[in-house]
Amino acid sequence: MPEKKRSINPSAAASTISERPVLDLGEVSRNERARAFEAFERLPPGGSFEVSAHRQLVPLFSELQARYGLGFHWWPLEPRPFVWRVTLAKPSPDARLTVASAMAAYHLHLYELWREFELTVDRCQIDTVHRLVRELSLGLRRYIDLEEFVLFPLLDAQTETDGGGSTAAMRSEHREIERVVDRFAIKLNLARDCATILEEFDRPVEPMALFQSHYRQEEAILYPIMNKVFGHAEQMEILSLMQSFEL
Repeated sequence: MPEKKRSINPSAAASTISERPVLDLGEVSRNERARAFEAFERLPPGGSFEVSAHRQLVPLFSELQARYGLGFHWWPLEPRPFVWRVTLAKPSPDARLTVASAMAAYHLHLYELWREFELTVDRCQIDTVHRLVRELSLGLRRYIDLEEFVLFPLLDAQTETDGGGSTAAMRSEHREIERVVDRFAIKLNLARDCATILEEFDRPVEPMALFQSHYRQEEAILYPIMNKVFGHAEQMEILSLMQSFEL
């Protein structure tokens, strides 16, 4: 694969990076959770905003589940002892509630992070590059964990493949994605100048390119199998497990 050629352009696409709406919930008190519900109610279908807090967000998600059931998505940005940050999203009105649609929404979230990362590299905003690398790394790993700890065991049990077949191939690709993500994250987090960032960014294999190829295979092979072997009620149960994963 020919190596991409990029040049530093500090003003590139400056107006196309939109600021994320951020809601700081502090200690996630009842009043602060009420602010989150108001913000979620105002959120247009398909929209999202960032939530940050100084403690775990379990109380917020428990109430969101009680109010909206499966009618919301969330993805981690920064789980730390002193700061928790997540993206909270409202599904599009025409989106069918299926495992495939939930994973597609997660895929879109990761793609948008990558797009923001690319634009930030062009603008040579090193601190933001480091933040986005952490967010992408965490997001890709959680996507993999959702599949390996929730989806794949259920699918293997249903199809009696015991980790073989299509899920074995997906697991193998997961290991390759993890290797590329590890190398990419380590190199970029050590980088302190734009030239070094661009040198690493221009490698022939990028984490998101590898993940996009992986996701296309899931769309073509894995999700059709899941839609065939899992009925509506079973998919709703799986979605609930996914929504509660790592809370």
